[in-house]
Amino acid sequence: MKKSRVTIRDVARVARVTPQTVSRAIRNAPEVSAETREKVLKVAAELNYVKNNSASSLRCGNSKLIVIVYDHLVNIYFSIMIDYLQTCFREQNYSILMLSVTKHQLDRSDYEFALSHNVAGIVSFLEPDKEVTEMLDNFAIPVLLFGRRTDIKSVDYICMDDEEGGRLAARRFVEKGCTSSVYVSVGTASCAYDRFMGFKKELESAGAKTPRILDSMDCFEENFSALFENSETVPDSFFCFSDMVAFDVIYRLEKMGIKNAQVIGFDDIQKEVRIPKRLISVGTDKRAMAQRAVNVLVSRIEEGRGPRVSDMFGVYLNGDILS
Repeated sequence: MKKSRVTIRDVARVARVTPQTVSRAIRNAPEVSAETREKVLKVAAELNYVKNNSASSLRCGNSKLIVIVYDHLVNIYFSIMIDYLQTCFREQNYSILMLSVTKHQLDRSDYEFALSHNVAGIVSFLEPDKEVTEMLDNFAIPVLLFGRRTDIKSVDYICMDDEEGGRLAARRFVEKGCTSSVYVSVGTASCAYDRFMGFKKELESAGAKTPRILDSMDCFEENFSALFENSETVPDSFFCFSDMVAFDVIYRLEKMGIKNAQVIGFDDIQKEVRIPKRLISVGTDKRAMAQRAVNVLVSRIEEGRGPRVSDMFGVYLNGDILS
């Protein structure tokens, strides 16, 4: 039979002191004598006592927990970014709690989840909906939007220059002589729109045709196959919302026996993850983005409201186009 968790009261009873003294001794408070602190810590170790941080934060009102909300568990990009975020938060003595959702916006239930876990702040890869915007005025838990922009004045955001990323992809296709491009998107997020607009504007300014759009979340297999039904309109280049989408496009092209189409992804996940098939991709300094996001959110938590932060990181195009 498993033993129940040892509490502060259990330690106090064995050490013959009050629970308050145990708490102060564990926190290394100056009002506890060295002799008492040593006795309490010895008993705590013998009983295998583990501090309950949630209870401590509730008592003291100083939670050091951050919830990170994202929507696509299988996308390696999120694993990479959350790892960077976790490292940066740990350097400032914060812990993270990950919340994977199936929706494409940060909604009331997500914010209430954070409230119920007494978190200090939220990093969201999803844009807040209207209800969350209203809740921000009533609760003290700040939200930082990561990787996307927003017009909500009470929400800070850190993102890439997505429109410039689209322009870089378009320039490369023009350099390669591509004449029929497709943008493969994912939903309607601001970053997806900005990437497309940069791509479209740059192609049109170079005299190329307006790119077609496919949504990888809407009848993608059927719509992708339809692109190749008319030999006169077969695409020769694909700019993809993410590297994961790009690898899926490459798989489909190879399965169809198409070898000369150009493909560009977004996120440059191969900077952190070694994948044999090299892919050209738009990227940025992910570690710097994570560090900036952590600094901004911790400042909001510890210092309160200040001027809104809306930082945009520069992008680059990495590698050689697959041929």
